[in-house]
Formats: sequence, structure tokens, C-alpha cells
Amino acid sequence: MKHLILLSIFLLMACSNINASNQAYDEAYDYHTLLSSLLSVNENKYTYLDTNDENKPDSLKLFKELERIYSRNIEPDQPNGQTSEKRLKVIMYFSFYAQIKNSGAFQEYLAEDLMPIFLNNMDSFSATMKELPFLIDSNCNRLNAYFGHEGKNKEKKRYFVTHNVQALTQHLNEDQRAVCMSNFELGF
Repeated sequence: MKHLILLSIFLLMACSNINASNQAYDEAYDYHTLLSSLLSVNENKYTYLDTNDENKPDSLKLFKELERIYSRNIEPDQPNGQTSEKRLKVIMYFSFYAQIKNSGAFQEYLAEDLMPIFLNNMDSFSATMKELPFLIDSNCNRLNAYFGHEGKNKEKKRYFVTHNVQALTQHLNEDQRAVCMSNFELGF
């Protein structure tokens, strides 16, 4: 009897996970969630009832939802490891979000994840910063964070700046270039 109960619980859990993983992907929902979080609106969606039956903000629930959105968009979706324009903008927007909201978790994720995205999408990365200049400071900051993140890649920073400045700033005007390069602390 004990084994039957355990088997029933296991099957119930497995079936509930199948439904959760088969939910339709909704880009508009992702964009709405990310923007709403940045603007601190629609927060009543991420609440829990405390012991006094009062709604309280559930920042963990919101974080987990944002993390799911980040995970869906971080992987390249084009040939040769490239990222589509939409996904690139979402990830670059996450850099902005992490800086504005001072989100240590997303800052850490991006310190590791953004550099490979830039290296595989140099032209479109720079073009996106020109199109959406509010993304310049935060994305250049996260690219710089790659050097020294968890004690790695520090020695590669000068090489990166010397060999990739042109690609990084090719679409930017002089003022925008200065904003970007101020993040790399090499006297540019």
C-alpha cells in the first residue's frame, strides 16, 4: 500500500510537470513582464498571503519569472551561434534592467553571458546600442564585468579593448562611444 501511494504521488508530480513544461511560449507576455517589473507596475500579480491573510509582495516569485524569461532568450537562435534581433534586444534590455534595479543576480549572469553574445553578434550589438542609446552604458558595463568576474579573464581585458573597440562602437557617435568606453577604465 505504501508503495502504491508513493507511485501515485510520483505519477501525479510527473503529470503536473509535463503540463508546466508544455505551456505555450508568449513573447508579448515576456516583454510585458520585463517592462512591468522595471516600472514597478502590476506588482499585485506576484504576491502571497501572509499569516494574517494580507497580500505581500513575493519578490522571489517575480525573480523566478524573470529568470525564466532570461533563460529562454539567452541561447542563440540563429545559425553560427548568432542571436536574432529580438532576443538580442531582450538580453541587452536585461543589462539595463539589472543596472536600474541593482539586481545582483542578473548582473552576475550577464557578466558571464553577454561577452559570447557580443562576440557572435558584433555588428548587430553595436547597431542596437545606436538604435536604443539608453542601453549603451549598462551593456558596456556588463561587457567590462566579464574581465575579472569570479577571478577570470582579467588578463584578456586590454586585448579585448585593443582589438574590439572598433566593432563595439562602430555605429556610435563620439559621445556614445565615450559613454561606452568609460566602463573599461583604460583611459579611453
